[in-house]
Amino acid sequence: MTDKELIRRALLGDHEAQQECTEKGIVLPCWRCGGESETQELHTGGKPIYAVTCKKTYCGAYGCAHSTQQKAIEYWNTRPALPVIHAKWEWHGPCRDSKGTFWATCSVCKTRQRIGDYENYCPKCGAKCDLEDEK
Repeated sequence: MTDKELIRRALLGDHEAQQECTEKGIVLPCWRCGGESETQELHTGGKPIYAVTCKKTYCGAYGCAHSTQQKAIEYWNTRPALPVIHAKWEWHGPCRDSKGTFWATCSVCKTRQRIGDYENYCPKCGAKCDLEDEK
């Protein structure tokens, strides 16, 4: 089985695949946005501790800190498959920041967001924004 297939099975909640990913040192993608994740060494004044975080700064997802890198990855990787909630962006128009971003409201949580980096999901409720307007 390829690593890609192993990761796919792990993301679908297959516990054996999650354990195999952990043993191989494979860190699964972010549980919130699907982005790339990384293990970070945190210094707290004493011994270092480790946690897995999403590389996308706007996402902010992180796992619990552990005394070893292996435990941090295991905690991050062993999770149930999340249900996918589908939503659509209700567009309001361009922002006044001239960066090409827009205002939109998530159809699930009704939170108004500035859309720039968040085109594919709502950062507030995690809904996958892939639905289109009914015409």
